[in-house]
Amino acid sequence: MDGRAAGAGRYVAAGFLALLGIAAAAWIVYRFVAGLEEPARFLAPGAATIEVTQPGGYVVWHEHRTVFEGRSYDLPAQLPHGAHIEVTGPDGSRLALRAAGTSTFKSGIIERAAIVEFEARTPGRYAVAVRGSFTPLVIAVGPEIVWPMLRAIGGAIAAAVIGIGAGGALALYALLQRVPEAPASGERSLAEERERSLRNLAALVYGLQAASLVVGVTLFAGVIVNYLKRADVAGTWLESHFRWQIRTFWWTLLWGVLGLASALLLVGFVILIAAAGWLVYRVARGWTELNDRLPMYTAK
Repeated sequence: MDGRAAGAGRYVAAGFLALLGIAAAAWIVYRFVAGLEEPARFLAPGAATIEVTQPGGYVVWHEHRTVFEGRSYDLPAQLPHGAHIEVTGPDGSRLALRAAGTSTFKSGIIERAAIVEFEARTPGRYAVAVRGSFTPLVIAVGPEIVWPMLRAIGGAIAAAVIGIGAGGALALYALLQRVPEAPASGERSLAEERERSLRNLAALVYGLQAASLVVGVTLFAGVIVNYLKRADVAGTWLESHFRWQIRTFWWTLLWGVLGLASALLLVGFVILIAAAGWLVYRVARGWTELNDRLPMYTAK
């Protein structure tokens, strides 16, 4: 296989990896949406049984604005005073209930407010009863979807990032496989041509890292290029730049994950801002040293 055919093959493989990542992300989202269960609905005061096929968290909702069995309901979101909720498991034991916070749901004419949550630990039939003396209202019981939805979104993003990042890195690798096998001219040796090519590659990685401040996936593309071409810079002054770039990636990823994990707290945003500033410093310093054709002596 000649160089052109090999290059074309890499571009095809790059496109396939990117499409595979997007397809995997779409499949994760589809599986989540297709697996959503319609909540069981009943009038309270009253009781109903629900069939649990997948153990997990379940939410009891007050469907305060809806249409049920031909009648419209438009009530306050809070349950009436004196309403009492009981949930009984398949073995007849009463389950512990916990407050559901301020979760709400709205779709078309339907509006729900979460009342309590319970944990369905085993498959089977669960009885939900809402007792008391009050005007009839609609109760809905269904699986808790917030954390499963966040997991699905996270998985889809990860799949897309990995696929597109790997595909982009492979395309860049194919594009930059242009190190000549013979001197380009009488004034430039093969070694000079090779160094120029690898220096341009290091500059491109710095560019990808800078672009990740806007398009996060380019950070992954850059480090994949680093690992693919790491052996080519071994023993040269450019090796220190690759080491600097790789460490920049891993530390940025670590601080980014910590920042996102604590995003609900103020400290999470502080971590993300600090990580972005640190990334700017790393890229600016590395790019400056590279432009001056100097190694990163403190490549930490």
